[in-house]
Amino acid sequence: MRPLSDRYGLRLRLMIMSLVLVLLATLAIGAAVTWNYSRLAKNDLLTRVGIETEIIIQNVSVSILFDDRATAQEIISTFSADPSVLSAELYNKEGELFSQYQADVESLKTASFEFKREIIFQEEIIGYMLVEVSNQEIRQQNFAILVFLVTVSLIVLVVAFSFSHPLINSTIQPLLKLHDTSQRIAETGDYSLRSPVTSSDEVGRLSLAFNQMLNQIEHRDDMLEKQVRQRTTELEKLAEEFRYRAFHDNLTGLPNRALMDERFEHSVEHTLRCDNRFACLLLDLDDFKTINDTKGHEFGDDLLIEVAKRLKATVRAEDLVCRIGGDEFLILLNDLKSPDDVNTIARKILTRLGREFVLKSERFKTGVSIGGALFPDHGTSASEIKRHADVAMYRAKAAGKNQFCIFTEGMQDDVKYRLLIKNDLKPAIARGDFEIYVQPKINAVDNQIVGCEALVRWNHPQEGFLTPDKFIPFAEEAGLISDIDYFVIRESCRKQKEWTTLFNFPIPIAFNLSGRHFHDFKIVEVLQNAIDEFAIDPSLLEAEITEAVLIEDPEKAQKIVHAVKALGICISLDDFGTGYSSLNYLRTLPIDTVKLDRSFVSNIVESVQDRRLTRGIVSLAQGLNLRLIAEGVENEKQMNALMELGCFFMQGFYFLRPVKTSDFLQWHLKRYTKSILSRQRA
Repeated sequence: MRPLSDRYGLRLRLMIMSLVLVLLATLAIGAAVTWNYSRLAKNDLLTRVGIETEIIIQNVSVSILFDDRATAQEIISTFSADPSVLSAELYNKEGELFSQYQADVESLKTASFEFKREIIFQEEIIGYMLVEVSNQEIRQQNFAILVFLVTVSLIVLVVAFSFSHPLINSTIQPLLKLHDTSQRIAETGDYSLRSPVTSSDEVGRLSLAFNQMLNQIEHRDDMLEKQVRQRTTELEKLAEEFRYRAFHDNLTGLPNRALMDERFEHSVEHTLRCDNRFACLLLDLDDFKTINDTKGHEFGDDLLIEVAKRLKATVRAEDLVCRIGGDEFLILLNDLKSPDDVNTIARKILTRLGREFVLKSERFKTGVSIGGALFPDHGTSASEIKRHADVAMYRAKAAGKNQFCIFTEGMQDDVKYRLLIKNDLKPAIARGDFEIYVQPKINAVDNQIVGCEALVRWNHPQEGFLTPDKFIPFAEEAGLISDIDYFVIRESCRKQKEWTTLFNFPIPIAFNLSGRHFHDFKIVEVLQNAIDEFAIDPSLLEAEITEAVLIEDPEKAQKIVHAVKALGICISLDDFGTGYSSLNYLRTLPIDTVKLDRSFVSNIVESVQDRRLTRGIVSLAQGLNLRLIAEGVENEKQMNALMELGCFFMQGFYFLRPVKTSDFLQWHLKRYTKSILSRQRA
């Protein structure tokens, strides 16, 4: 095949030679041929640009969905490979311009047409594209045909017929192959397909540009796929991390309440399937709040971490240790062969946690109260088992702490009573349901009163008359013991004011101070305000403290005791002889009175050892110039034994039980009157 330029030269010469002869025919045929070729050229142009547009629409739809304007701009810019495309505008479904392409050649805009394509994703229109195409290519072709027809004679029909077939093969076939390639890509999504390049003309260059565009799209698709895989992996890791955090305690790393609930149900199902038992142990550290308050929360956190380690090291691999909040832990003991296995494991835990802790170079010991419940012996549901373990745990605390208790049916009543008392304490304080009872302190030599102790009682509307042992522990748990002590202090000052007007010889009143007061100096302020309000002599008041309230924070507690003493109030050390450091407090604190614990008095008649100890305490008190008062004297034999040992001040049921202040006044006035009559007769 000769070059296209040669063919056009020949056609031009033939057209000039035959112009006169074929002018009329050429005009008629030329008009028809010109119209036909113009139509074909426009169809070809529309087909080509339409294919390009469809390919770009398929790739740009993802960018519209993800609002990725930069990628959309990059894709739509591939229209630059086709010089016939003057501009392209991409709109989203709201009609807003999303991205556009503008050709650099302004002169081609003199004659153009545009068409619109909708962008559909999953049968939903998400936008549309307007494409403006130049007619310049069509006009050039029409001009060439007109020149050819004018210059060629009738032979143009034969020449046109002879060369129509190869011309179609050389021009139309590459476009059809390009169209087939684009259709296969649209159907399969395989961007590795390429259109064959058979020439270096415009069609060949279009195929080459089409292939280059596919290269860019394929590269962009690979990058997007890699990003999706990477982000999917990151999301999976993040989801796993969230799941771990959702089911584990941040401080100790132990499973938390959420995972415990899930595993609890699994243990129930497994136990029912295997026809065996599992146990639930609920653990609560003893005096953890005190540790937090005195040593700081960071110290408390370190303690919880160490406790978690010891618990995991104590139980078996198939058991589950959880931290369910604060200082509470829960252990699920699976596949138990015998109920006795629970006791064995609980004792191991008590032993392990009872060993000395070393935290921040400080050595100390703590305890744990453990309650246990068995499935199905103590319940058939998870909530019932946990509730019964909680009940048993509170029974362990009530038994003296650092204990293990397994649930029994009788414990339910204790729980109801505890809840009743704790819920009624605060309203009772507000209503003034508490009352002061007093018990005298007697000089056994002359049978005269040397003072009295104020004791609180509660007139409960349902439970009736309650002694301190029935509600004081719950008041301490609820943080209300300070309010009760404040009430006792004010009532003691009030009674002291009243008695001063009744008796020539005032009767000192003693009151107990809880350990809650020895963390700050508020108690000093309360005492000062009460003394000022009732205008009484502070030496007629006596604050009774025990060794237990001093050992939590000895340094601060001693400062508070000295501050109370500075008010003029006497200080009494209660339950003397039961603590390991009582003698040290006699040396470091401004003690006026020591009270011999009732455990010495109860066996003083029968026990030689108790008498020896009591004689030593009497000698110690005399040597330190301290008053010694024996508690719990219940009969004459005990009184006589104490007097023989040199202890003459006593308190107990033998003289008078704790009574109302009105009954105490009648008792005292009756004794006082008898004493006067006896002296008058003498």
